[in-house]
Amino acid sequence: MREHYQNILRLINTIPIIISYRDRDGYIRACNQSFADLIGRPLSDIVDHHALEVLGQKRGAHFIKLDQECMASGKSLQTILPLIHADGSRRLYEIIRTPIKDPDREQARGVAIVAHDITEKEQLRGKAEDENYKYLASLEASPDPMVVYSMTGEVDYINPAFVKTFGWSLDESRGQKMNFVPDDCWPETYAMIEKVKRGESFRDIQTRRLTRDGRTIIVSITGAMYRNRQGQLQGSIITLRDITQQKHLEDQLNQSRKMEALGNLAGGIAHDFNNLLTAIRGHVSILRIRSELTPLAEEKFTKIEEIVDRGANLTKQLLGFAQGGKYLVEILNPNQVINDSIELFIRTLKEVTITTDLADDLWNIEADRGQIDQVLLNLYLNAWQAMQNNRTAATMAISTTNVTVTSQTHPGREPGRYIRIAISDNGCGMDEETRKHIFEPFFSTKRNLKGSGLGLSSAYGIISNHGGFIAVDSKPEHGSTFFIFLPAVDKPRHRTKPDQSQVLTGSATILLVEDEEMVREVNQEIISSLGYQVLTAENGSQALSLYQKRGEGIDLVVLDMIMPGMNGAEVYRRLKMIDPAVRVLLASGYSVELEAAKVMEQGCNGYIQKPFSIKELSHKIDEILKSTGKPE
Repeated sequence: MREHYQNILRLINTIPIIISYRDRDGYIRACNQSFADLIGRPLSDIVDHHALEVLGQKRGAHFIKLDQECMASGKSLQTILPLIHADGSRRLYEIIRTPIKDPDREQARGVAIVAHDITEKEQLRGKAEDENYKYLASLEASPDPMVVYSMTGEVDYINPAFVKTFGWSLDESRGQKMNFVPDDCWPETYAMIEKVKRGESFRDIQTRRLTRDGRTIIVSITGAMYRNRQGQLQGSIITLRDITQQKHLEDQLNQSRKMEALGNLAGGIAHDFNNLLTAIRGHVSILRIRSELTPLAEEKFTKIEEIVDRGANLTKQLLGFAQGGKYLVEILNPNQVINDSIELFIRTLKEVTITTDLADDLWNIEADRGQIDQVLLNLYLNAWQAMQNNRTAATMAISTTNVTVTSQTHPGREPGRYIRIAISDNGCGMDEETRKHIFEPFFSTKRNLKGSGLGLSSAYGIISNHGGFIAVDSKPEHGSTFFIFLPAVDKPRHRTKPDQSQVLTGSATILLVEDEEMVREVNQEIISSLGYQVLTAENGSQALSLYQKRGEGIDLVVLDMIMPGMNGAEVYRRLKMIDPAVRVLLASGYSVELEAAKVMEQGCNGYIQKPFSIKELSHKIDEILKSTGKPE
C-alpha cells in the first residue's frame, strides 16, 4: 500500500500541471513539484505551511478568499489569473478549484487546485482574434458592397458599403437569402452560383441588381469560396461594385466617339454636295444674267433654284450634325430667338398649343442665329410629329432658366454658367432603345411622315459646336422633354442685317482659289459677270505663286477652305506672310475641326457658305472692298 502511495506521488510530481491542496484554514497540505517550481521553494518549505507564508500576504489572502467561495458554493470554481513565475516570467494560468468533502461531513474540508499554463494558447487565440479583426476591418473599410454567404446561401455578413448602396441592414439580412436579382438576370446568376459551389472563383461579371427602394443599378460582381483552417469550404464572399455611373460615362464617351465618326462622314458628304449645288446655282445665275429667258425657261430656272435651296437646307442639317462651324456668330437673347421661332412655327402648324415660361433675367449667348433657329424648329417639328396620334390636344411647353453646371450636377460636362431651354410635349414618348439612337443621322421613327432623320442629329451637332449639350427625358406614353444647355456670356447684344436685295458690281482684281474644276469655272464666270477681273488657281501652291508675282495688283482673294495638299488655313497663313494687308474672303461647304472659325479669328476679312447665290457673293465682295478702301 505504501509503495502504491509512493507511485502516485511520483506520478503527480512528473505532471507539468500545477496541483495543490489547501485545507479550510489555508494551510497547504499537499502539492506537486510543478507548484514548487512556480513558487521557487523546495517542497519541504511549502507543505504544511500557511498560504500567507508561502505565497505572500496579498496573493495568499486573495487565493484563500477564492478557496472559501469555492467551498461555500460546493461547486468547482474556474478563474484565469496572471502569475509571476519564480524565473521572473509572467504567465497566464487557468485555475480550477474543486471542494473536497468527507462522506460523513457536510462542509468541505479543503480545496483541490489544478492550474494549467495557457499563456501560449491565449497568445495564439489573441493572434487569431487580431487576424479576424483585420479581416473584418478590411470588409468594413471596403468601399465596395460585400456579402458573406453560408454554404446554403444565407447571409452571414454584409458590410457598411452594402448597406449604403442597397439599403438593407445587417440585422434584417443575416440568416436570409438576398432577393435582389432581377428576373432576367437569374440565368447568369445561377451560373455564378454553380461556379462558386465547385470551389471556383469569378471576376468582374457585369450585371444588374435591385436596391431596397426598387432602383436597378449596374454592378460588377466578383466572387469566391472561403475555407476554414482545416481547408473545409465554409461559404462564399461576393463583391458587388456599383458601376452605374461609370457605365453611364462610358456610354456617353462611346456615343460621343460614334457621333464624331458619323459627323466626319456627314461633313465630307456635305462638302461634296455643296460643291455640286454651287455649280448648279452658278450656272443658273449665269444664264439668268446672259440670256433672254422665255417665261417657261424663267419658271424652270426658278424651280431649279428652289431645288438647290432645298438641297442647301439638307446640307445645312448635315453640317450642323458634323459640327461644321458657327460662322455668323453674334450676341443673342435666347428668349427673343425662341419667341421669333415660335411665331414662325405656328404660322404653319396652328393646331399646336404652345405655352412659355421664359426667365426675365436670362443671360445672353454667343451663337449663330440661323443655326439656333434650325435647332429650335427641328425640336418643334419633332414634338409635333410625336403628338400626331394624341387623344388629347397637342401641347408644347417651352421654358428658359439660368443654370450653373458643375462636375457633380453634370459629370463629363464643362463646368460654368449656362442657359437652359426646356421643350416639352405630351406626345407618344420614347423607350430606352429609341433614346439611344435619336441623335444619330438618318435614324427616324417617322417613316410614314418621310422624315430624313437629320433633325435631331443636326441639333446635336450644332449645340455641341456651340460648346453646349442636349439631354432628353422621355417615357413611352408620357411625352418627352429636350433640354438644351448653351454657355452664357456677359457681352451686350448688337446685330445689323445688310440689305442684299440687289446684285452689286465692281472693277477690282480678284484671285479665285478653288480645287474643284466645275466650281472654279462657274465662279470665275460669275465674278467676271459682276465686272471684276479674275485670276484663278486650282491649289494653294499656285495661289501663293500668283500672289507673289502679282500681289500689288490683286485686291481680294476668294479662297476655298478645303483643298488637297495645302488647305485654306495654311494658304491664308502664308499669304499673310507675303502681304500682312492681304484681303481674303473664305469660302467653304464644310470646315474641318472648325478651322474656318480659327482663320476668321486670325483676321480673315469674311466668310461665305457654299452654295451661295450671286447676290450673296456680290455683297460679300463689295463689303470687304469698301471696308478696306479698295476699288469696287
